[in-house]
Parts: sequence; structure tokens; C-alpha cells
Amino acid sequence: MGLGVWFTFVAACVVFSLAPGAGTVASINNSMMGGIKAALRGLIGLQLALALHILVVSFGLGALLASSAVFFEIVKYTGAAYLIYLGFIKWREKGTLNVGESSNTSVYGQLIKQGFVVNLMNPKSIVFLAAFLPQFVNVNNSPTEQYMILGITVIFIDSVVMVGYSLLGLFVKPYLSNQRFMCFVNKLFGALFISMGIVLAKAE
Repeated sequence: MGLGVWFTFVAACVVFSLAPGAGTVASINNSMMGGIKAALRGLIGLQLALALHILVVSFGLGALLASSAVFFEIVKYTGAAYLIYLGFIKWREKGTLNVGESSNTSVYGQLIKQGFVVNLMNPKSIVFLAAFLPQFVNVNNSPTEQYMILGITVIFIDSVVMVGYSLLGLFVKPYLSNQRFMCFVNKLFGALFISMGIVLAKAE
């Protein structure tokens, strides 16, 4: 893989990561609710799922998902249902801060799990990567090494972008002591998660 090809890939990855999605909503919400520590725990889950997607694509299973309508529908509707579930939970939260800057390992474990499931159950991500990554693989060289380089690049760029989104959430955090504002925030992010779930369910 030439350096010029890699830079083209980097540019495409930036656009892919900047596009708002469920991971974006989760990152901003986590930083607003629990600060940068909570956001980073959620980020771990998001990137673990992304790494699994890349492994799936590198072993050719992404093509199976893209070609199997039944498999795609099962993953799609499961992911959509989970996002809608998160949305209703968020919508019903009272106007109080539920996650603080504590080192509560059970809460942080839940954030990692939530981030993992949010990204994992997005079949469009796998289908996109299955169509996207092979375009930058030179068949005359080692595919394994190239997929490793591409995978590390995707994860690094997506992590940087999600941290950027998380920092946006920190700007709003000082206002969270206002109960009315918190109630508005909870309903806003609940609606966003539900909307993401509906969009995913309607995706072709």
C-alpha cells in the first residue's frame, strides 16, 4: 500500500467518523453525564465493536452479511430495538445527574458494554467496511498486514473524532446542575437514541 493511497484512506475515514450516528450521540451523552472518564469508557466499547467489525470483514464474513438479507435484517432490527430501548430509558430519567466523576467500576463497566452493543449491532457499519476496506487492499501484497494497518487507522481516527464529540459534551456539563435543563437534556438524548433506532430499522 502506497503512502498516497493511505492518505486517501485517512481522508475517507475522517468523513466516515464525522458522520453523526449512534456512537456520536453516546459519546456526547456520556461526557455530559459523567465527564471525560465516562466518555472514555464508552469509547472503549465503541472501538472494541469496531475492531470486531474489521475482523469480520477481513475474514470475509462482511460479504455474507451484505449478501444475506435475513442475517442483515436480524442484526439490523436487534440493533434498532436496543437503541430505542436506550432512548426510552434516557427519556424517563429524572432531571438529576446519574453518573458522576466517581470511579464506580460497575457504572464504567456498563458504559463499556453499552458502547460495545451500540456499535456492534449496526449492520450498516459492517456492510460499509466490507465495501470500503477492500478498495485499499493490494492483492499482490499480504492482505493480513494491510487489513491490520487499515484497521488500526480506522480505530485511531474514529477514537480521535469521538473524543472530539465528547469534549463538546463537556462544554454543556456545567449547566447540568439545573434540574429543568437536565430534564430537557435527558429527553433530547432519549429522542435522539429513539430516532437512531428508527432510522436503522428503516435502512435498506
